[in-house]
Amino acid sequence: MTRMVLFTETNSVFGSYFLTRLARHDDVILAAVVLREPGTLCDYYLDEPEPLDLAKDAAELDVHTLRPAHINTDEFITAIGGLAPDYFIVANYQLRLGQRLLAVPSYDALNFHPSPLPRYAGLAPFYWMAENHETQGGVSAVRTTAGLDEGPLVAQQLLTLTGGETVREIRDMHFAASWRLFDLVLPTLLDRSYRTWDQDLSKRTYFGHPPAEASLESRV
Repeated sequence: MTRMVLFTETNSVFGSYFLTRLARHDDVILAAVVLREPGTLCDYYLDEPEPLDLAKDAAELDVHTLRPAHINTDEFITAIGGLAPDYFIVANYQLRLGQRLLAVPSYDALNFHPSPLPRYAGLAPFYWMAENHETQGGVSAVRTTAGLDEGPLVAQQLLTLTGGETVREIRDMHFAASWRLFDLVLPTLLDRSYRTWDQDLSKRTYFGHPPAEASLESRV
């Protein structure tokens, strides 16, 4: 059995699939899910008609939950090291994992990011793709490093856009593609057969938080 720890946001639509998939996988022990401290929500999902609570979902799946305010402390690193994880899986977690924390898994730490890295690194890539009327999207799995979305690629799939989609349309398309990519990558994690290649960081674009008035329904 392969032991994993998932890092995601408490109300994450993106992370919900990873939680359920790992918790129910016959060859995985999901040793814990790491969520943000109580009361902290990811603002990507504040307008969802049916808000998610992954702490509640984890309890129903009998998955241990950790909710630290700070993740790079000695206390947290010791606690998560005690779970003896083989992998960290990061899926829409907005605190940066430091180098000492990333050294905890016995095998690797991987991040699933809904953009065609090295393009659209950073926050809410679906918003910025709409803003830029992007015609070439994509989803990526990368090795998690101290640099944000800079690690070697593990897998990637490109997606064609028209340049006229709403933010929500791009988001939903990229989330679904990321979940499919995860299903393709997961067996290679279990048998340790995956390979990596370096990103061409000369092509990197990075975007921060969308403006407060951003709407999922807009075409920007």
